Amino acid sequence: MIKYYKRAEGDKELKKSSDFQEGSLIYVSNPNEEEINFISEKFNLEDGLILDALDPYEAPRMEIKDEVAYIFARVPEQKGSIRQISTFPIMFVIHHNFLMIVSRENPDFLISMIDKNQDYYTTQKPYLFLRSFFEVEDIYSSLLNKINKRINYFSLNVGNFKDQDIVNFVSYEVLLNEFINALLPVRHVLLNIISGKTIELDQEEKDLIDDLQLNNEQLIERSKSNLTNIVNIRQAHEVISTNRLNRVMKVLTVSTVILALPTMITSFYGMNVRLPYGTNEGAYWGIIVAIFFSIALLLIFLRRKKII
Repeated sequence: MIKYYKRAEGDKELKKSSDFQEGSLIYVSNPNEEEINFISEKFNLEDGLILDALDPYEAPRMEIKDEVAYIFARVPEQKGSIRQISTFPIMFVIHHNFLMIVSRENPDFLISMIDKNQDYYTTQKPYLFLRSFFEVEDIYSSLLNKINKRINYFSLNVGNFKDQDIVNFVSYEVLLNEFINALLPVRHVLLNIISGKTIELDQEEKDLIDDLQLNNEQLIERSKSNLTNIVNIRQAHEVISTNRLNRVMKVLTVSTVILALPTMITSFYGMNVRLPYGTNEGAYWGIIVAIFFSIALLLIFLRRKKII
């Protein structure tokens, strides 16, 4: 699907047109082969890079071909519960005549963002690209807040994990690693842009990149901090679980030893041979007393040795 949008300075509305005009924003969402060939030929773009933008595993990077900047990034999205967060690739093409957004998904939130802000003009291509990047980083920040709340909840309930909680924990760890892998390359992309060798920038746009770099570093540090918290909570849970298992094994071992005493004594008197006091009518009570006395001595011994 290919759409054209334009808002020049002085215009209040973001206008949608049926054909390309200079200074337009070209929105390409999940294009088919025919549409890929069309934009490649009409705008003289690298079709290989367009195909890269549709690769679900494409990593963020920046390439310059024939004075056209191709900037790849990954956009986070939540399709249901917090465990259903993932990222998808997106490519921004900065041409001297247009700004193009290419994605295999539908990042309509970018069009909504541009439509709501009347001072965002499609003719200001680097500025509009940087504002779009801010919107992407805001989504990262929002999702990190949600993940952080869940991690804080787990930290307050370390000893009460269920099997599903452990599954969720692993999914958060995978997701945070995915965030870091998506955000780290952006650092180098922004450094490349701010150098001014690839894209001409005015002072306001350079200030925006400075803010983007700061936001990006904060997102990376927050992701790493959450990962560290997950590791610490998991280790604490393992220690607690191990201690609980040790206590259970200790109780079972002591119980086995205690039950072995009466079993051993009564088994002697259960043999079909002549034994001391075998014909004594009070032998039964004597055996019972001997059993309880032996158990008491054993418990005192275990207590003094701090085994129980």
